[in-house]
Amino acid sequence: MLTILASFAQEESRSVSENCKWRIRERYKQGEIVSLRYLYGYRINKDGISVNKKEAAIVKSIFDDYLSGKGYTAIAQRLREENIPTMNGGEWTVCRVSEILANEKYAGNALLQKEFIADHLTKKKLPNKGSLPMYFAEGTHEAIISPETFKLAQEIREQKVQSAKAHTPTERYMFSGMIRCPKCGKNYRRRICRGKASWNCSTYLSYGKDACFGKQIPEDTLLALTAEVMGMDLFDGDAFKQQVAELIVPVPNTVIYVFKDGRQVSAEWQDRSRRESWSEEMRKAAAEHAREGRKT
Repeated sequence: MLTILASFAQEESRSVSENCKWRIRERYKQGEIVSLRYLYGYRINKDGISVNKKEAAIVKSIFDDYLSGKGYTAIAQRLREENIPTMNGGEWTVCRVSEILANEKYAGNALLQKEFIADHLTKKKLPNKGSLPMYFAEGTHEAIISPETFKLAQEIREQKVQSAKAHTPTERYMFSGMIRCPKCGKNYRRRICRGKASWNCSTYLSYGKDACFGKQIPEDTLLALTAEVMGMDLFDGDAFKQQVAELIVPVPNTVIYVFKDGRQVSAEWQDRSRRESWSEEMRKAAAEHAREGRKT
């Protein structure tokens, strides 16, 4: 009996959810903004959407900076240095700056049904990538920036996306998405410096050592360490992918290997001294520099 009653209740919940979705989608078709609660630069209440002049000035400065050639990182850094809070009092990040530059609502328009709820039980929102129709409504509220400014910003964003794709390798590196920093939760990222590949925390690379300790791991060291932990003479990428779930870097010079069978193995490495890390070309260049210094 309980099972039958639970089934009835679940079906009733689904029916109510579908009715609510139908009403919302009908309002979307009419060009109405539905369920918008928060938007930086605006104040939203039962009377409608109004511009918050103080925050609107910040939005305008973000677009002005971007059109003048500044990137997301530089803009976010400026806002943090000026101690300008976000709507919820947090710090400005690259992601938040990007979201503002991509939001058509700052030009007074609204793209409706960008997200939808697929499951009435979990209520989890999913991005609408073609599952449902989207509706573009013009002049739904007061604009903070002009449509021309917004259009120009989108053109610059698209140019940068295409440029990044042209310079990004089509295949991921072996350790991409595998090394996690426990302090900030971000993955490590590969970078090339002076011809040498290394891996470091994304937060450290974006914000510096004040945000995360993130000591870099030379790639050749990581390959040798992984081979040693897995009991191999040489690194085997296929075996690594099959056996290892992730790598955690709890403190500098230590890596914890988490295997897919539940085992965890901690390994340490020693930094090479400056003498050992110098190549023959670097030694010759240093000697030449010293001789030039003595001549002067």
